[in-house]
Amino acid sequence: MVLLNFWATWCAPCRTEIPELNRLQHDLEASGLTVVGVSWDDSADGVREFQKEIPQDYAVLLGGEDVQDKFGGIRSLPTTYIIDREGNVRQRIIGARDRTQFEAALKPFVNEKSSDAR
Repeated sequence: MVLLNFWATWCAPCRTEIPELNRLQHDLEASGLTVVGVSWDDSADGVREFQKEIPQDYAVLLGGEDVQDKFGGIRSLPTTYIIDREGNVRQRIIGARDRTQFEAALKPFVNEKSSDAR
């Protein structure tokens, strides 16, 4: 299961969410969760500089319009997608969330097995 989080270095709610995402990655990795961040519009150098201030303990990719378009266009940040083990988007979350809210959103999918494993 993947928690795909679109964010930007200039986005205050995104900055608040990152420590929550770090903890989720550490605490739920054994349950099959992978957190992936997608930087909205920053360069690789901009992301590296940002991570000196606010470390991200998960993979971060560089986004852009092509990536955003694949998810129906991202119109506000942060926007997070929960993607199941088969690659299906199961939920879209617009706006910042705290750990309790993320856990509630993830709970239905944590113990779900892929159809291949059944």
